[in-house]
Amino acid sequence: MNLVRAVVVLGALLTLSESAPLNTDDSELLNFENVHGREMYRFKYETSDGQFREEVGMLVNEGTPEEELMLMGQYGYKSKDGTMVMVMYTSGKKGYRARTVTRGIRDADLKNKAYLSLLGG
Repeated sequence: MNLVRAVVVLGALLTLSESAPLNTDDSELLNFENVHGREMYRFKYETSDGQFREEVGMLVNEGTPEEELMLMGQYGYKSKDGTMVMVMYTSGKKGYRARTVTRGIRDADLKNKAYLSLLGG
């Protein structure tokens, strides 16, 4: 049982360390939640520069040969060119699976950037 918890914590830390790219700009933490239970955990955060992350982990079939840690979550960030990148993932006995979705700069963002460039900003 303690080995399973150690694996859960290690998995969460590894996932966190590889999530969103490091940003050297000053950004503020807008939202943060962290909940730990006996057989589950959940956390999420959002920063002022557009980064976010949510993850839920559960221990399923505890104490049986089918016991497994199941994770699901998503994270995202805005790239330097303004593209929004979002990765949705799951992890369990079948391995780690992720799907990446990108969204280009919206028309409103383009208009604002064009307007600011005309003003010299």
